[in-house]
Amino acid sequence: MAAFANTPIGTQLFKQSKVLLSALVLTFIIELAALGPIIYMLNTYDRVVSSRSLVTLLSLTAVLVLVYLFAGILEWIRSQILVRLSLKLDWELAPDVFDAAYRQQIRSKDVNIHQLLGDLISFKQFVSSGPALALMELPMALIAVLVGLMMHPVLAVFTAAAIVILLLTTYLQQKLTSSTLMDANNQYALSNRKAMMLLRNVETSYAMGMESVARKHWYEEHKKHLELQSTASELAGGVGGFIGLLNKLLPSFALGLGAYLAINDLITASMVFAASMLINKAIAPIQKILGNWKSIIEARQAYSRLNELLQDYRAKTKSMALPAPKGHFVIKGLSIKPGASKDPVLEGLNFEVQPGTMLAVVGPMGSGKSTLAKAMVGIWAPSEGSVRLDGVEISQWDRDEVGPHIGFVAQESGFFDGSVAQNIARLGDVNPELVVQAATRVGMHEIILKMPMGYNTPIGEGSPYVLSGGQKQRLSIARAIYNSPKVLVLDEPNSALDDEGEKILASLIDEFKKMGHTIVAVTHRPALVGLADQLLVLQAGRMVAMGAPQEVVNKFQQQNVQPNAAHANSANAHSETRKPGGALSQGDAP
Repeated sequence: MAAFANTPIGTQLFKQSKVLLSALVLTFIIELAALGPIIYMLNTYDRVVSSRSLVTLLSLTAVLVLVYLFAGILEWIRSQILVRLSLKLDWELAPDVFDAAYRQQIRSKDVNIHQLLGDLISFKQFVSSGPALALMELPMALIAVLVGLMMHPVLAVFTAAAIVILLLTTYLQQKLTSSTLMDANNQYALSNRKAMMLLRNVETSYAMGMESVARKHWYEEHKKHLELQSTASELAGGVGGFIGLLNKLLPSFALGLGAYLAINDLITASMVFAASMLINKAIAPIQKILGNWKSIIEARQAYSRLNELLQDYRAKTKSMALPAPKGHFVIKGLSIKPGASKDPVLEGLNFEVQPGTMLAVVGPMGSGKSTLAKAMVGIWAPSEGSVRLDGVEISQWDRDEVGPHIGFVAQESGFFDGSVAQNIARLGDVNPELVVQAATRVGMHEIILKMPMGYNTPIGEGSPYVLSGGQKQRLSIARAIYNSPKVLVLDEPNSALDDEGEKILASLIDEFKKMGHTIVAVTHRPALVGLADQLLVLQAGRMVAMGAPQEVVNKFQQQNVQPNAAHANSANAHSETRKPGGALSQGDAP
């Protein structure tokens, strides 16, 4: 019980122990009321038939109707209690489930958010469903044993033995099928996830004739699900057949046993039929459990997955608010092993970035540039060392507090379901002035006005309005610079921009530097390197050079090695005088 109460969901259920207790008490009363037909039948045979009293029959019938009405009212009250309990659980757990899945996605990306939120819904629905009621009614089978004892001890022993036999067969079915059913359900989720991943790149696969190959990859996973499900059905079939046979035989055996006792004048004739009704009453909860076995297994899996997800998650207490960052980065002994990687992607990095300056990060593919960018915005926590912004470990800083002061452009431009304005405003309260300012800075204002609904045009996954690659990148930059954050971390921000687009980006960087903001840019293009105050060269996750761009280039030229082929002429780019550009052209690379 203590172990159950220490689980995240168990803790929430334990908090609602009074509600659960009230539901159990109502179930006990309802089960007592369910004995009404048996008592009615006994009295009809023993009193009404022998006395031929119509008044007695009408009185018994009236009492039975009142008992049914009373039980119906109690069942309605119990259902409302359980529905409210399930809603309370959802209310308390949903934010933690989302936050835990959100953070796990950052750490490992191995998260099926659809399944986890579906697990929450499944568990919530299970709490107020028939299978849960059957589990609550199961202990009440002892009432049938006590009633049997009042009629004759042999009937009580027979009823108890029937319950034990059915429980043992149910346990056997559980041992034989539970693990296979769980594997089948997990495989089903995996095949669905595979389908979603394949459909995510449907345009590319369709253009290159990959439909049959994609279907083959999905069906391999789906076929495993079918095989596991078939195995579970075969295992359940044998035990299920035996249980079905018991369900048919036990009431007949009870009737025969009652007849034997009546022949020997140990019970009345009415008790013969009562014995058969009693055994049906005793095994009814077990039959309900077996009939809903798949739902119980799914609820159990959902419970386990949610507990596993939430076990490591602890909602952070709100710490004291810190001053807005000025943009002073100190990276010391930084090493990072993202996800489940055993080897570090970055190792032993040491450098500083001062406010009002720009750091350009270059290096060959796979050298750890994007990893460094993610570490500097707190996406990936250091395995060793630290990334401190104004003295605070960035990965530990409250995201709601520091996030508005950080602008981040990832390599892939992704948008949320919502309007253009909502995406630029980071899904927060839309400030029209700041939204237009950000869009104008990246030259998107006029383009947005020409969209079907202007700033209210929906974008994101499933939107009918298709943006070009250049438009996506410019909107990503607009979102990053919304409300002029003190820190800008840009990962290949000009990969889809044309020359005119690069000019406006260069103008933005100059503007932010003059405002005393900090810019870190990962790039392969000399245009951005030429704007940098410092150049950091990475190779195989290690820092091989850092300093003023011209000094770094001269150093490598003296060694007859270039820091990056794309930056061979970065010194010339650094000395160019750039004119602030106008609007980005609509011809940005798609």
